[in-house]
Amino acid sequence: METINSSLYSLLLNPKGRVLYDLILHKVSNEEYLVDYDVSGQSYLHKHLLMYRLRKDVNIEPLTNMSVWVIYKQFEKGICEKTSDIQFVKKYLNEADSIVKYTEDPRIKNLGIRIITMKDANVHQSLEQSGLNFESGKDFYQLLRYKLGVGEGVMDHTPGECLPFETNVDLLNGVSFTKGCYIGQEMTARSNFVLSVRKRLMPIILEKKDSYPIFPAECNILNDQLKKVGRLRSHLGQYGLGLLKYEDCAKSEFLQLQGFDIKLKAMVPKWWPSNLRSDKNEHIFAL
Repeated sequence: METINSSLYSLLLNPKGRVLYDLILHKVSNEEYLVDYDVSGQSYLHKHLLMYRLRKDVNIEPLTNMSVWVIYKQFEKGICEKTSDIQFVKKYLNEADSIVKYTEDPRIKNLGIRIITMKDANVHQSLEQSGLNFESGKDFYQLLRYKLGVGEGVMDHTPGECLPFETNVDLLNGVSFTKGCYIGQEMTARSNFVLSVRKRLMPIILEKKDSYPIFPAECNILNDQLKKVGRLRSHLGQYGLGLLKYEDCAKSEFLQLQGFDIKLKAMVPKWWPSNLRSDKNEHIFAL
């Protein structure tokens, strides 16, 4: 197994500086890289990468023989993996078969370890045999992201509509302001040095219900004065993500979904800088 731990979180932008795709780039060797992204956008991302290959001798192909797994510590009962020592997990991963690559998530540490394996590998079964105490489920990782306030994929980052900072890319180690020219750089730099960043993706908690209706796409979120402060991006039961004017939300007694008698709370993630303001980006340069 290759044990190089190099990985980067990044966004692909269009010429207007809008987000097309978010991805994690994994270095396997000096000649080979893996692009980890939302599979629902596979055909579009593939075409996008081929378009910028130009005349370079680079082979770009979708891989259908690999899977992505995530292991993370339990921070809230019932949603996360119960391993008490991530270092022990790393030691075990170094000895496991069928693992192509593993790396700590480059965004924030609470997202745990990201593992790329061959399709026929069963990490779940292997961890059971190792004696680790854990629980798993298909919705656990999505709930973790929602509770942390981390968007991912086409559903949370509508292609061609989101501005980079609205996805919190500047807080998730996904942008460099010293890098050379790239597509969408002008708008990104302007947002950092000139414009304010009023809206950001935030974790939301819906009022508890036995069941929830199907909300319309980008359902408006109103404050206690019935003024729009943002939109619902996605949710799984009670937890979800909203694109919100975070400073306005802090001034409101409650928020609600337009057209529904359902209230909600917007939470400020603990991993956000304490000095975060819409009209200042000092947090980007803080040590």
